Amino acid sequence: MGSAKETARWTEVIEKIMHANGGVASLGLLYQQASQYRSLPSGDWQKTLRGVLYREVRRGQYVKVGLGVYALRSAQPPTSAYAQAVQGVSPNAYLQQVNDVHSAVEGMLLEIGNYLDYQTYTSDRNRAFDGKRLGDLCRLQQVPPFTYPDLVETVARCDVIWFTAGQRSFPKFVYEVENTTNFVASMHKMYQIKEIDARFVLVAPEKRRKEFEQKLNDEPFASASSRYTFRSFEQVAEFYFNCAQHYELREAFLNK
Repeated sequence: MGSAKETARWTEVIEKIMHANGGVASLGLLYQQASQYRSLPSGDWQKTLRGVLYREVRRGQYVKVGLGVYALRSAQPPTSAYAQAVQGVSPNAYLQQVNDVHSAVEGMLLEIGNYLDYQTYTSDRNRAFDGKRLGDLCRLQQVPPFTYPDLVETVARCDVIWFTAGQRSFPKFVYEVENTTNFVASMHKMYQIKEIDARFVLVAPEKRRKEFEQKLNDEPFASASSRYTFRSFEQVAEFYFNCAQHYELREAFLNK
């Protein structure tokens, strides 16, 4: 007779991981922690786990609370961004009711990055988005040693980073979220890693776009202006809401 770990069912594994993480778990977290609760079989066990998870979602055992993020019904946030996107609420209406917009934007960027198959990281691991700890949404727990240690350390202080997939991950998009604070500190931080082939994205309310453009005229930023981009909170929310709607359509079309 096998041990309890060897014979644990996938439903038990999923539920234990959710309970251990406040009732919520992303697919990435389920993959990372599955070996703590059962011996992993050879082959594509992740596909089996997903199949069981999707079946239980259809049965109402778990609910979707994000892009590839699931929760026990008891842990479902009452007004999540994902639920509002599926219900047809406008992105701007959602932003107007958010208390901590900085964390919400970071969370949406992490989930979008995961959805687009980037390796995601945040320095704000203990912030929360709709009851989901940002550190649990990341696919990377630390920045890969992709270059000189001092540059890796600088990247590790950025708000959200999307890294390329594969064994050798490099930063592709580096995000700094600015609600009310000055752009200069974040832009200087990004300037320190200008040798890296990545896009530097300042994310702020749309009304601050002109302020960003003015800062971009100042040195040393002007000499690297092509590396910097502005994206508004409104654009991030609109992208997230569209991804959520596409996720629902894809699941309905591909799954039984």
